[in-house]
Amino acid sequence: MKSPLLRRLAAYSGSVLLGLAGVAVLASPAQAHHTTITAKAKCTPNEWIITWTVENWDTKMSAVIDVVDDKSSPDSAITNIVDGATLPGKADGKLGKLVGEQHVSLDTTTADLTVFGKWTNNNTQTNSGHIALNKAECGNYKADLTGQAACDTETGNWKVSWSAINKHYTDPAKVTIINKAENPNDPKFSAIEFGTENWEPLTDLASVVGLSGGVSIPGGGTVQATQAVPGNATAVRLKIRLNWDGQPGDTQSRVVAFEGTCVKNAPKPSAVFASDCTGVATVTLMNGKDATKAAVFEVKGAGGFTTEKITIQPGEDPVKVTVPKAAATAIEVYENGVKIDEYQAEAKECPSPTPSASPSAPPTLPKTGANVTIFVVAGLLLVAVGFAVFMLARRRRLNLTEV
Repeated sequence: MKSPLLRRLAAYSGSVLLGLAGVAVLASPAQAHHTTITAKAKCTPNEWIITWTVENWDTKMSAVIDVVDDKSSPDSAITNIVDGATLPGKADGKLGKLVGEQHVSLDTTTADLTVFGKWTNNNTQTNSGHIALNKAECGNYKADLTGQAACDTETGNWKVSWSAINKHYTDPAKVTIINKAENPNDPKFSAIEFGTENWEPLTDLASVVGLSGGVSIPGGGTVQATQAVPGNATAVRLKIRLNWDGQPGDTQSRVVAFEGTCVKNAPKPSAVFASDCTGVATVTLMNGKDATKAAVFEVKGAGGFTTEKITIQPGEDPVKVTVPKAAATAIEVYENGVKIDEYQAEAKECPSPTPSASPSAPPTLPKTGANVTIFVVAGLLLVAVGFAVFMLARRRRLNLTEV
């Protein structure tokens, strides 16, 4: 038989256990209602982008949330996670959640989010999330390099455009161009290719305008550079190293291959001269069909004679210019300011004009035998004599009749 003391201890112990069990039973529903708040961040050259996730506990009940402003910092807005937003319950085996994005300054060192939730059964709970931010870890100590080329038809050279990129968002980096002279054992030194695998080392580092001379690239920045490469080259290779204070450097190389040959655009001008016997000259200006650029002519002569600029496209019809006699004694033809030909009109004698034919005499009767005029006059005299005899005879006859 147990002693009275043992019975009391057993009774007290049972009471305590029952009390604790009751507290656990009563408290568990309230403790189960909660949210889990997590965050992850990525940085850009100017800011942090924080992605917050507010997750509901293992329940199908939804909750209405509010952001506790006095415990959340910084105070920039968060998308989706706002006062009055509904946190969904569990569905299809997945916990309900809200995801929002917050943008903060790159100098921000910590961020906190506190959310008050009220579930459909009127239970409430306040929970918080925290993230530490270190801009020294923003980005990577890496270099990047890109390049592209285009034919510069004004010079006949390939114009290569390079972009050197500092992939660490906060720390600046200095650029070094890696060449064979300083790195004889490096198989991928900066060089220009002429023909298959015929790489000639780049000796003039200053030809990479914008990257030579230890240029500094700001954190997260890009520096543009240009390089002129001969038009008969087949490819160009550039290798650079970025160096950060207190950090190992990083190298990057790129090859830009060229398609075909880069040829300088050029006209094919010519001039043909001719002059007449008066000393007036004609200059015929032409630009060849196989030219790749318009020809711009000027014709100059003695005494300050100068034409306006005459532009002829490749293969266009010739243009004729008349130079007066006084100016034709010394003719010069210029194309784009460069003299391409000259001419001096030749002195010639103009042929005498052929006299015009005299007008034909009017037709006359041919002369045959004796002089016709004498016969005509004699005939007229005979007629006159005959007429006079006729008149005398008639008068005599009239007088005889009257007797």
